[in-house]
Amino acid sequence: MHLQLDQARNGPFRWRDAVRVAAADLRRDEALVPDGVDCEGSLTFTGPDFLLQTRLRYRHRLRCDRCLTAYEEDVDLPLAFVVTADVVDGPPAADGAGDGHGARELEPEDLSTLAAVDGAVDLFRLVCEQVELNVPMKPTCDPGCRGLCPQCGVDRNRKACACVAERVDPRWAGLEAVRERLADNLSS
Repeated sequence: MHLQLDQARNGPFRWRDAVRVAAADLRRDEALVPDGVDCEGSLTFTGPDFLLQTRLRYRHRLRCDRCLTAYEEDVDLPLAFVVTADVVDGPPAADGAGDGHGARELEPEDLSTLAAVDGAVDLFRLVCEQVELNVPMKPTCDPGCRGLCPQCGVDRNRKACACVAERVDPRWAGLEAVRERLADNLSS
């Protein structure tokens, strides 16, 4: 779906649409949206730019980073962007920076700015990008997830294991020896 900027020149343009997002449309395997994305919003002319306000609602399927269990999570994501009708390259990159093609360093306000191409905003690409950006870095099925046992691999949310929890990581063995010497010195 493309939003034509001219639709909002005489007043706010409101829309609602369901966007089907297939796994092939996303660059991240862990961002699966089986039922599509419900989009609604408005495009308002603010002269010379436009204000795009939208809300994305969807359910994504993730895999817990701690116990590896697949789970689904509802997302309700309000977004706002400034849409520029004319693409402006901005100042050239600093000496020695960029790729020599007008590249420049992004400023914070650039992250909420969209450039319209041929007088339109590609909502499909915007939705796909926002779905990918909204995948948590470390997804967890529950804040209290106990994860997998590092020794035997059992899911500690479903079953208790008999592994000894006091096992010290071998990378910390040198510090354990220092701790024991300090304890001996304090008790002497």
